[in-house]
Amino acid sequence: MEENKKSKSLICFNDAIEYLDKYSTQEILKENLNRFNNQIDNGNYLRNVMLDELNNLRIIISDSLDLKVEALSKNEKEIFYDFIYYYNECPICGNLNHFFNLKQFFFDDKKQILREELIQLMRLKNKKLKRYNLNLGVACCNCYEKVIME
Repeated sequence: MEENKKSKSLICFNDAIEYLDKYSTQEILKENLNRFNNQIDNGNYLRNVMLDELNNLRIIISDSLDLKVEALSKNEKEIFYDFIYYYNECPICGNLNHFFNLKQFFFDDKKQILREELIQLMRLKNKKLKRYNLNLGVACCNCYEKVIME
């Protein structure tokens, strides 16, 4: 009886070894090594990798919003800070908007027309807005989700 238990466990063990032998790690390693050697043999491999990393760095730097703020003229900076100050509060719930989101909105080229309209509304006299009890602003994340979901 004990021999049956040992032989059964050995059969399972042997099956596992046979399964592993089907997928030899040497073949997989050889394929990966050959592919890597072909890339290295190409004399431009290191150059291409470095150029790719420099391109990624250029994209990160060009998308930096802080650099875009610094690049604004004095007049444009004044408009930017007025925009941030005027629209920093959600008109629905009164919570503060995230500075990063307002800054990202301000520099988004796809929203340029909307930004210009918001700047014009910002410059209107407050008396006109109070007369009609209009509350203008940019909705915060929570209110925006609620409005979109409805």
